[in-house]
Amino acid sequence: MSVVLVKIAIAFFGSLVTLALVRFRHLLSQLSFRQQGPVMLTSFILLRIVPFLIVYIWLKQESGSDVPVFYDAALHALQGDVVYRDFWTPYSPLFPYITAIFLPLWNSPNAIILLMILVEGATLWLTWRVYQTEYRDIFPRMLIYLTLVGPMVLCVLGGQEDIWMWFFGALSVLVWQRTRDSLWIGVVLVLALMVTKALPVLLLLPLFFLVDKPLRYAVGLAVAGLPALGGLVALVGTKFTAPMSIAELPFAPNIWTVLSPVIGDFQPYSRTLLWIGIGLTVVVTWLGAIILKQRMHYAKALPILWTLCFCFMMFIHKNSFSNYAFIFLMPMLINVMDFRNRRLLAVLILFNALVVIQPSYWWRIHNPLFTNWSDLLSRENLIEYGMEVAILGCLVYFMIHLYRIIGHGHYQAANSPVEFPSTR
Repeated sequence: MSVVLVKIAIAFFGSLVTLALVRFRHLLSQLSFRQQGPVMLTSFILLRIVPFLIVYIWLKQESGSDVPVFYDAALHALQGDVVYRDFWTPYSPLFPYITAIFLPLWNSPNAIILLMILVEGATLWLTWRVYQTEYRDIFPRMLIYLTLVGPMVLCVLGGQEDIWMWFFGALSVLVWQRTRDSLWIGVVLVLALMVTKALPVLLLLPLFFLVDKPLRYAVGLAVAGLPALGGLVALVGTKFTAPMSIAELPFAPNIWTVLSPVIGDFQPYSRTLLWIGIGLTVVVTWLGAIILKQRMHYAKALPILWTLCFCFMMFIHKNSFSNYAFIFLMPMLINVMDFRNRRLLAVLILFNALVVIQPSYWWRIHNPLFTNWSDLLSRENLIEYGMEVAILGCLVYFMIHLYRIIGHGHYQAANSPVEFPSTR
């Protein structure tokens, strides 16, 4: 339980730093554009690179979480093996080859964690640059993101890759801003599917109803996607569907693990619940896209739609777990969070603390699934179940807030666009 105690301490002190930054966010907004870059870089070094050096270089801690899986696949990629045919990975076909980039220089799982940190930094920088003319307070929002304990722990201690998906989300905004052509959004989405994991496919259909030129978007999907699919089939046949097997594994928390003491063991219906979760996530995201298109352009709508999609997926998908928060926390801070809303801020702080603590606690009590109320008589199980309920409660609160934004535009009017005439 020592790891759990360390994460509790990190969650407590990190939350205090976040609250302090929220308190003084208006002062940070007054920094000129030229001042913002060095402050962002310094903050990233202090909150990501320095903890990496302390944990893995000074304390010589071993990599955990999914990093050994990444490392094993990267070693195969480094040897020239063909993904899915010569080795298995639960991720997209290009992922093992990208994670092998640093291994010729430093053959260690820690090299992969360093890569994950650098990709998060690149995503942060891209998001800041893309949205700096859209929202007046994007700079303090990105600094607040850096202090959130969820991304900090999931990236530095967990070596998680989920933020890679939002890198391509921000990249799609950049190409749309430069070209105003939906074709390139389709191309970027295919790249996301080839590099990260299968989850961006949930946005494939809803984006048809958000982009300005759906036919051009479809052309982009076809131009990039058909050759990629053809190449995969030629190399490995149907083995590229291997990552789907991960969907059979039970994780927590989600609505099914929380309801399990009431409805009983849901695993016999696992495949049905999987498709129910996927279908409902696509439908909810599709409805959100239809409404958002009437209210705002692609750049402003995407972070809201992205947060809705993956927040709801984390709630309904029977294989979802706390790490999925890493998918949407950065876009959520762009234009979903209203820091004037103290209750929403408290839920955000609580949510970040829980997604840091719950996974470690769950694994250390042998990842239970509670199928009967009697399972909760144990103090350990009751604590775990309480955290699951609290995480789902936070997700529900976020979705209610998203409903108000999408349906009524309450917060969007306040978070207005801005130019920087004095800093250009």
